[in-house]
Amino acid sequence: MKTKNNVQKATTRLLALATILIVTGLSVHAQNLGKSSSVADNLPAFAMVDNSIESNSSSVEADVYVSNFVEETEKALKLEDWMTDRASFDVYSQYYQLEQEGALEVEDWMIDETTFNHWSFQFTAENESPLELEDWMSSDEVWSR
Repeated sequence: MKTKNNVQKATTRLLALATILIVTGLSVHAQNLGKSSSVADNLPAFAMVDNSIESNSSSVEADVYVSNFVEETEKALKLEDWMTDRASFDVYSQYYQLEQEGALEVEDWMIDETTFNHWSFQFTAENESPLELEDWMSSDEVWSR
């Protein structure tokens, strides 16, 4: 029963993959159908043709095409006050303005010994045993890896 389920799962996955590949292939083929008649595909053929005969028809067409355009001029732009004001464009200036702080002063409580007496239990000196050198610390096998 277990083998039958595994075979069914594998078959289903294989069919799904085949369907995806077929659909992808068809969509790529459909996208390329419209491109076969484009000028870009025929450019190598145009490059190999001998163009020794000159034609005046293209220059006439170009003259007609250019004559359809009218030359336009725009009004001169005026410079307004807000355009030259740095405050109009400096939106982040509020975040980096410098502040002036007063000078620091030593206050009486800072130098009074009685203020810090209740903390004295934390500053007792501890007696630790001296460090010992063990064999592995100086072994060449450990440090040559």
